[in-house]
This record gives sequence, structure tokens and C-alpha cells, in this order.
Amino acid sequence: MHSSAPNLLRLAFGLAQRQSLNQNYIRLFSATAELRRAGAVPDGHINSDLSPTVCHIGLGRRRDLTLRQDLRVWQNDKQLTLADVFKGKKVVLVGFPGGPVCVEQHIPGYIAQADKLGSMGVDKVLCVTVEDPAKVAELATKLGASGGSRVELLADRNCGLVRLLGLEIGTVESAGPKCHRYAAVVEDGVLLKLRVESAPADLKVTDAKSMIELWKCIYPNACA
Repeated sequence: MHSSAPNLLRLAFGLAQRQSLNQNYIRLFSATAELRRAGAVPDGHINSDLSPTVCHIGLGRRRDLTLRQDLRVWQNDKQLTLADVFKGKKVVLVGFPGGPVCVEQHIPGYIAQADKLGSMGVDKVLCVTVEDPAKVAELATKLGASGGSRVELLADRNCGLVRLLGLEIGTVESAGPKCHRYAAVVEDGVLLKLRVESAPADLKVTDAKSMIELWKCIYPNACA
């Protein structure tokens, strides 16, 4: 009887481990299947854990965006490197997918808070979208975000920046939004914090007031 007890314990432990593994596989394949319904999954990620929690861990990682010297954004017909727009500055980077929420609420919210943001140490608010540079320049003029304003609009014409952040939707040629709605704090080119809305039409965590609160958390002396 005494010799069989350890064997029973090992058997129970083995069954528990197997059950745990089975649950993990079910969760993994369920997440993969859900993603497949949304679109094709790259071969390298077929057996990866694609649950939202795991996938979004990368959103919190600090990285120097200016290391990608090949990427460009456009201000009207002028091409700018990421170093041009980020180096030596504290920036709130705002990604907008286009549509009424962007032109009526999202960007105007930052324009309305421009003076407050400046007093807190924000050098620039850069609002970027995947669109033709001429159309973005026209929108900037319409919204009053041109001519040396603290809030500027830039075109990510080739989707380079949004792909770097992993926030593209579809392709440049596809219909509908080309990127998620997001906002980030970037200092001297280094991405410090990134917030992404659950859906492109949402405006809950990337609006100006929310980013002001986030800025205070990162820079506690900003309002001193």
C-alpha cells in the first residue's frame, strides 16, 4: 500500500498537467480560429497564442522609432523622416482612421487643448493618417492645424509608420479605415506609451483629455 501511494500521486499529477495542456491548446486554437475569421493568419503564426492579451503585450514596449530611417511621412509635398518629426521633441502622436469622429471630435479636441498641452511640455501633437498628402494638407487647413500650429497633420501615405506600430487595417488600396485609432507619447523618438481604441469609431482612451491624464502619469511635474 505504501509503495503504491507515490505512483498514484505521480499519476494524478500527470493527469492534471495533461488537462492543463489541453485547456491551453483549446484556448490557443480558439484564438487562432477567431483571427482566421477576421482574415488570413501568416504561416509563422498558425500555432502561436493569438489571444488579444498576448498580442497586445508589445504595445507597452519602449522602442526608438527613428531607427527606421527608411520610413517617411508627408507634410503636403514635403517628405519627412521619423527623425525629422520626433528627434529632440516630446510628442503626442495621434493616429486617426478618417471620418466624422476624426474631423468633428478627435482632432478638434487636441486643437482646443493645444495651449494646455504646450504648458505641460508637449512640443508637438502630430496627427497621422493613411491618406494622400494633398488631402491631408487640405484637411489641416480646414481644421486650422497648419502654418506653425502646435497640432500638425501628416500623411502616412505608404502605411509605413502604422505598419511599424502594428496598427494597420487592410491595405492602402482597400476600402474603409486603413488604421486603428491610437495615441502615443513619444520622447526623442522613443515610444513610451501607446493607447489603441477597441474599434476605429471609438473615442474613449485616445482623446485629448485622456492623453493629458496619461501625460501627467509619465511626467508628474508637468503641471508644476
